[in-house]
Amino acid sequence: MNPVKVTFKPQDITATVEEGKTIMEALIAAGLKIDAPCGGRGVCGKCKVKIIQGSEEKTVLACQTMIKEDMTVDISGQNVGHRILMGGTTRETKLGPAVYAIQITVPKPTTSDLRSCWDRTKQAVSDKTGLDIEAIPANSYAASRLYHTLETNNYTVDVIMFENEIIDVKSPDEPVLGIAYDIGTTTVAAYLIDLRNGRELVSSSTLNPQVKYGADVIMRTKYAIEENLEDLTADIQQALSELCDTCLQKVDKRSEHVYLAAIVGNTCMHHLYMGISPASLAFAPYTPAITESIIVRAFEYGLKINAAAKLMMLPNIAGFVGADTVGASLAAEMDIKDDLTLLIDIGTNGEMVLGNKNRLIACSTAAGPAFEGAVITFGMRGAQGAIDHVSFSDGKIQYSVIGDVAPLGICGSGIVDLVSELVRVGIVDSGGRLLMGDEIQSEEGKKYTGYIDTVNGLRCIVLADEKISQNGENIVFTQKDVREIQLAKGAMAAGIGMLAKKLNVDVDAISQIMIAGAFGSFMLPKSACGISLIPPALEKKVMAIGNAAGQGAKLTILNHMEFKRAHAIALKIEYLELAADPEFQDVFIDQLEFPSAE
Repeated sequence: MNPVKVTFKPQDITATVEEGKTIMEALIAAGLKIDAPCGGRGVCGKCKVKIIQGSEEKTVLACQTMIKEDMTVDISGQNVGHRILMGGTTRETKLGPAVYAIQITVPKPTTSDLRSCWDRTKQAVSDKTGLDIEAIPANSYAASRLYHTLETNNYTVDVIMFENEIIDVKSPDEPVLGIAYDIGTTTVAAYLIDLRNGRELVSSSTLNPQVKYGADVIMRTKYAIEENLEDLTADIQQALSELCDTCLQKVDKRSEHVYLAAIVGNTCMHHLYMGISPASLAFAPYTPAITESIIVRAFEYGLKINAAAKLMMLPNIAGFVGADTVGASLAAEMDIKDDLTLLIDIGTNGEMVLGNKNRLIACSTAAGPAFEGAVITFGMRGAQGAIDHVSFSDGKIQYSVIGDVAPLGICGSGIVDLVSELVRVGIVDSGGRLLMGDEIQSEEGKKYTGYIDTVNGLRCIVLADEKISQNGENIVFTQKDVREIQLAKGAMAAGIGMLAKKLNVDVDAISQIMIAGAFGSFMLPKSACGISLIPPALEKKVMAIGNAAGQGAKLTILNHMEFKRAHAIALKIEYLELAADPEFQDVFIDQLEFPSAE
């Protein structure tokens, strides 16, 4: 095959690929990421780009268009940046990391003391810490660096410990760092922490590079099973190393300073990172390959940090409810709550945990792709150009756009606002039907008939016309989109209802609802209750807690007892497989209904 060049505008980045490759493959080669929630099957229509040929432009799907010659492609209508939530509600923990530095002075060898460098160092560590000298295992990596480091520093050195093991020896007072990761299906976040004082130095985030293989865990699992596991693993391991490099550069530190890492993610992300096939998750009864917490050498799993560094993988629970839910439960202290509490992550997989210190039960629901815009006509992730909030007032539809630019589409928080308002004014009835003209009975709803239209045989609401949108198209929300949200909110609400049933409590007895994740943090509780995603009676009990999974990972870096607590939480949480429960379908159907108009 002949090489061809593809130049992407407005970035002015050129990629060279073989003739016959798709534009999507050229985008990947160029390091550019655009939405492809269907995994390149050509069915979602989200990867539209423009081929520029002279004065002519041709709109095509990047995943389906093969490159036959040099070309210029305009991707300005794509959301290549994303709003990623980094912070969250934090709680204090005592500093006590698994990796720590102790400064010792090692006796120099003499003719009367011919002990090895290692034995003299072990004795100094034992004298300083009280550790039984016989309990300190040999470590070839630390031993290989010992003599030179002792000589260079006049025998006063910092010994880096992992629990009771000497893993490295270095000059005194050099940085000792840890890094916590949250691998989300859509985004990845990293937090760099000083292990000497517990201070968070910096954080960074990026889009999960696996999104090019599909928006959700089902598509990633399918892709992995088709003998592509190594690609998925390599992509995410590289992304984590690059995030670490970004963090280190911001604070002028080096990779050799990082001695500890912790990772959370749902079960599929966990498996893909570790190079474990997620095949067992693809078929009933959807069992993980492993659920236990794991401690391994970081370099074995692609992390380009200190060669002696340890990697802690938090435990999974069951099904797709993984270490991210464990991390969020740890951060929220679900294991010691007195009152009935619901922890819910309205992300790609819709995990939730209900209970208190006496009993905890979890499930996951397939809601995320709709709320994240993957199956919505003009849906997109929270990025520049996304309509993020919508309100109806005096016959006008008002909205805000991320970045204060012309709209490109609508993201999850805007979608929930929009459907809530359509329900409130009576344009969408309780059965989910988008009404037109004389069908609208509400006087309030009749004020908005000018926004209602029909496109390709589907009723729709026109949010922004082609004259003001970035892509020159009417941005619409169709009857099909309403149905997608109806199914997603029904699944989430049914999940809440099923957990309450299993605990033999009424949903209204829930004392607090903690919403984790980016979508939940930007979503208005009033709107969520307005579509019965959350029971309306509980609106005042909703609290956003941000990236709780990431906060949980940070806690395990700061204090090793938190890592052990996470393991105990995973064992404590019971798992409910909704698909296998005979009651779920009836509860789901009951929860499909929207509230009646005001």
